[in-house]
Amino acid sequence: MQEIDVLIDTHPDLASELIQLDIRNQQAHKELQSFNDSGEFLSVHPLCRLRKFEAKQYTDLSSLKYENPELFLNEITNTIQNARRIESNIRNKKYRSKEELLSWSENLEKAKLRITILKRLLNS
Repeated sequence: MQEIDVLIDTHPDLASELIQLDIRNQQAHKELQSFNDSGEFLSVHPLCRLRKFEAKQYTDLSSLKYENPELFLNEITNTIQNARRIESNIRNKKYRSKEELLSWSENLEKAKLRITILKRLLNS
């Protein structure tokens, strides 16, 4: 234990990483406990939030594909252009703060996920 204390004192970045891992571990435990108790996830853990987002996007886009194909095709174009714009802003460092960069990175991940869902729907 003393070795860990010395290591944490000399490398504070490792301490923050350990704290983040502990938080994610607690979130995962809460998710599994909730699923065991009620059969539903809380969507607290990042992976559960991502899965919930993906499922919602898939249902929304698949219904859009069959109800309004023209709007669905416009959505493909808009999503691709949005992802390109976000990538350009990140690459050219147009962000003002780390929080804004983090937000843009999350939006880029969501846009890329949306593009893969759109491609999956086009192939089906």
